[in-house]
Amino acid sequence: MSVPLVLMYHGFGTRPASEDPHNLFVPEAAFDQQLRALLGRGFRPLDGPSFLAGLRSGRWPARSFLVTIDDGYVSTLEVAAPVLGRLDVPAVLFALPGMLGATSSWMPEMPHERLLDAEGLARLPGMGVSIGLHGWDHRSMAALATAELHRQTTVARAALAEVTGEEAALFAYPFGSHDAAARKAVADAGMSAAFAIYDSTGPFALPRVDINALDTPRTFALKTSGWYPRLKSVLDRAPALRRLGHSLAGKARR
Repeated sequence: MSVPLVLMYHGFGTRPASEDPHNLFVPEAAFDQQLRALLGRGFRPLDGPSFLAGLRSGRWPARSFLVTIDDGYVSTLEVAAPVLGRLDVPAVLFALPGMLGATSSWMPEMPHERLLDAEGLARLPGMGVSIGLHGWDHRSMAALATAELHRQTTVARAALAEVTGEEAALFAYPFGSHDAAARKAVADAGMSAAFAIYDSTGPFALPRVDINALDTPRTFALKTSGWYPRLKSVLDRAPALRRLGHSLAGKARR
């Protein structure tokens, strides 16, 4: 399924490598530069409802893009939302209602990064950031039992609505992991669409492009070119080519 460019972010701000081993935190200046680069190339930002409207009709504005943010770190409110507001770019944050006000404990390498509490999450829609669902507690959705899939989708969606006042229409799979049962559970919970990462399996596993702390203007331009997902698939199957590609494109210093 062909869809607009969908960017996947996680955290924002500067972290030493020891506190961000997965390179999830994009510096504020880089985030600003990346969005300005897209706008300068004639891309037009979408919000969640306009993305879904295009999904229903099969048509989106030419050269459009959607910003998505996973997990719900405090930095989304403190760092990303002001940048998005200055540039008039909306976004969708995928939150974990079972972990509001907690920390990133699902990652033993960086378990202490703070997540938004209910009050912080509820502030975001007024700043142009709508709220989608990321499961209950960041559990991988592949190979889960039926009861647990229900908790990660239907129960989590209801809990999130209690905080935001609206039922989420968009879902993002933690770790990008899903299977047929997970996709069905998301659909049965009333969601309208779901995002994976690079793979695409219809409206309940749409592709996104990950943006991370190591991206430079050159790698960002490459990733936001239309053919990058296909190149990524090839590189993932050939580690030597992947290393060469990173070397040629360059990467940001940590």
